[in-house]
Amino acid sequence: SYWLSTTFTKMKLASRLGYICLGIANLLITILLGSRWLENGYFPLSNLYESLLFFTWGITAVNLVMEYKTTLPLVGSVTTPLALFVVAFATLSLPEGMQKAAPLVPALKSNWLM
Repeated sequence: SYWLSTTFTKMKLASRLGYICLGIANLLITILLGSRWLENGYFPLSNLYESLLFFTWGITAVNLVMEYKTTLPLVGSVTTPLALFVVAFATLSLPEGMQKAAPLVPALKSNWLM
């Protein structure tokens, strides 16, 4: 919907729909990361899958803040496909063993991550 609102600038509904869908996606990623944090007892950055999800969460959060401040759908036109491709890579390309949470390596066992 961001691409529709970028192409056809008179369609404000498409931009609003994209903003709402991106907010829902960000909320779901937050719930996913939070549940992994509660389940494992540490912030989920121990493997590539969790790091890519956190990166996607950051992209969508920055997009929501920037679009709220500027009301430009162009930001969403760039960041939404990027977030989609990162999640698709993390979910479809990484083996299941890399998607499972593993115990932290000693270098990551700090109070800042607990």
